[in-house]
Amino acid sequence: MNIVGYSDHFSIKPNQTMRFMVSSRSPSYQATLVRLRHTDRNPAGPGFKTELVESSFAGGYCGFEQDIYTGSYVEVLPHKSMALSSGFTVEAWIYPTTPDKGVQGLLTCFSGSFGYGLVIDEDGSVSLWLGDGQTIHKVRTDTPLLPSHWYFLRGCYDSVSGKASVHQCLASKWPIPGKDISVTRDMPARLVCTEESSFLMASSRHGLEPTDRPGYHFNGKIDSPKLFSKAFPPREDVESTALVADWDLSLDVATAKITDVGPGQLHGRAINLPTRSVTSHNWTGKVSAMHAGRSQYSAIYFHDDDLEDAGWNVAFEWTVPEDLNSGIYAVHLVVDDDEDYVPFVVTPTKPRASIAFLAPTLSYLIYANQRFIDPIRASLDLKESDEITPQDAYMRDRRLLSCYDLHSDGSGVCYSSRLRPVLNFRPGYVMPSRSLAAFSPRHLNADLHLLDWLDQKQFAYDVISDDDLNRDGVSVLEQYQVILTGSHPEYWTESMLCGLETYQTNGGRLMYLGGNGFYWVTTLDAERPHVAEVRRWGGTRVWEAAPGECYHSTTGELGGLWRNRGRPPQKMVGVGFTSKGSGRNQSYRRLQDSFNPRVKFIFDGVPSDEMIGDFPALVLGHGAAGFEIDRVDTALGTPKHALRLASADGFSDRYQLAIEDQLVSSPNTGGSQSLAVRSDMVYFEGPCGGAVFSVGSISWCSCLSYNHYTNNVSRITENVLRHFARDDAVGDRDE
Repeated sequence: MNIVGYSDHFSIKPNQTMRFMVSSRSPSYQATLVRLRHTDRNPAGPGFKTELVESSFAGGYCGFEQDIYTGSYVEVLPHKSMALSSGFTVEAWIYPTTPDKGVQGLLTCFSGSFGYGLVIDEDGSVSLWLGDGQTIHKVRTDTPLLPSHWYFLRGCYDSVSGKASVHQCLASKWPIPGKDISVTRDMPARLVCTEESSFLMASSRHGLEPTDRPGYHFNGKIDSPKLFSKAFPPREDVESTALVADWDLSLDVATAKITDVGPGQLHGRAINLPTRSVTSHNWTGKVSAMHAGRSQYSAIYFHDDDLEDAGWNVAFEWTVPEDLNSGIYAVHLVVDDDEDYVPFVVTPTKPRASIAFLAPTLSYLIYANQRFIDPIRASLDLKESDEITPQDAYMRDRRLLSCYDLHSDGSGVCYSSRLRPVLNFRPGYVMPSRSLAAFSPRHLNADLHLLDWLDQKQFAYDVISDDDLNRDGVSVLEQYQVILTGSHPEYWTESMLCGLETYQTNGGRLMYLGGNGFYWVTTLDAERPHVAEVRRWGGTRVWEAAPGECYHSTTGELGGLWRNRGRPPQKMVGVGFTSKGSGRNQSYRRLQDSFNPRVKFIFDGVPSDEMIGDFPALVLGHGAAGFEIDRVDTALGTPKHALRLASADGFSDRYQLAIEDQLVSSPNTGGSQSLAVRSDMVYFEGPCGGAVFSVGSISWCSCLSYNHYTNNVSRITENVLRHFARDDAVGDRDE
């Protein structure tokens, strides 16, 4: 891609200011503002529709290319007490995960060829490096580290004796006996340190200029790092009077702060989101959360592909005009032979309509830069397209990851940040798969199927966002008569769920027009609201949190499924996730409940014997029910008075029953055999005139535009929305 951008917000209000960051290979580019109307380029649909909007930033800009540097580490800013030319001891526990990938900094204090540090050397063993300003001298154990094992390390140097020692001890009893290896050497030259050198954990600046970004990133955990001002050989006890720094990595885990509990208070900062609230070398398995045993969570997990903030220079800023209507917009960036869009949601300061679309910006963030390299994809035979898109190539080449991907060492990605290019959050982006239909939009482009339909049916509506709901709770929703969800509102915070629950309790009307919603526990970092976190366990997942690491670092709360915390989606919307798959979607058949007088309005104009959604779709080619689907389940909380209006079944065995619904392995869990693999359409009333209509399918909204918006999916959706938007109560059932 010759031009790429990102912004510092996914959603924003009038009178607030956004910053846009741009990297351009061309010396100049153009920027304009557009409103996104329908951005699915499938020729079977309405086509790609955007609307040029006047803006103060529109015009030409000077361009230059900006790179992305991944890799997490800790930096302690320079201090004279760490310039230990006369001698030192540095020690820590480490848990390397890719010890054979080359040189990796562990605990280092270098500026060019001045300084010292413990590193993993080229041969995978631990080495103490000492720089005299011209040459870096090494003492190494020559015994490669084993991956995914705990080791205690110590390196020391004494300028008087000129001796340096390095020590590695494998903390294992069985089946691999622990090994205690120490090597001592005479140094040919004296160590020379400078007071301008930062102390780094999990990276190094050896051979680099002081202003250069650190390199040589470490994959694995570091636990209990300490620095002393005196040399203590490997088997000698250290003296507390020589302590320079003792970094307690179990403190301040919800922040980027690294706290030194030693005498010098040499606090540091974690860069690029290393994983916190992880088990340390002394974890016994008797506690499962930091709050139950903080001393067993004194480690940080670093990765060479972590990224919090791309850190690009700001290209331009824009204050959203007070009179700009809410909606989904994008900055359109253009060079001679290329373009990029940077989308965002403008939400209203005050409601201007009685209907609101709740943009699932949190789900957009968790899926940001999804690479589709996951076991679910493999199990469904979803092969990557031979023709990789420019967006996917950029994500791959810059090592951009989503919370659906794995780090280079095979561990799951639990954080996502919006302060970087998000290349699958783009108008026209399609999933790169030969096994799915040629056009398979998701998330933003799939949600615009609904907004385009609202425009065509001339409904007045506002667009609000997960960011608003998480921050402000029910006050964001309560002034609207009807709330519409997107196609895949999967990721929810507790604040969001409480806000929606209060809205429903007070008479709100909800149309859940997607599938697999209200599923994963998600949190946002209070200090860094651009960062979201998930810890996967107990559900249909692409990776699983390690034992003892199911609690979020950002809030301390238990991750996993909301279902496992007493909030199954069936309680809220009548249906909950049951299966996902690929291949041809199915259509719904009406059930007896659809003829109940309570729901006569829903099927007005729809023949009683007509299959619902049995026609071309913009997701998976045909049918309104599919991709990810939900079912009714009274055992999980579907209200007793809920009406199961229609159901779609007959799915292939590419659709398997969700793992959370299986207690034992069974051969009868595919769509061709399991009655639970189905998509249910549900309606029920709530207190104070509230009501819920749910379709239980990601693919529903992709059928809205078929036949020039004249079809039974469109008719049912319109019937419900017009009825819900009326001022009079639709019902008052709360039994």
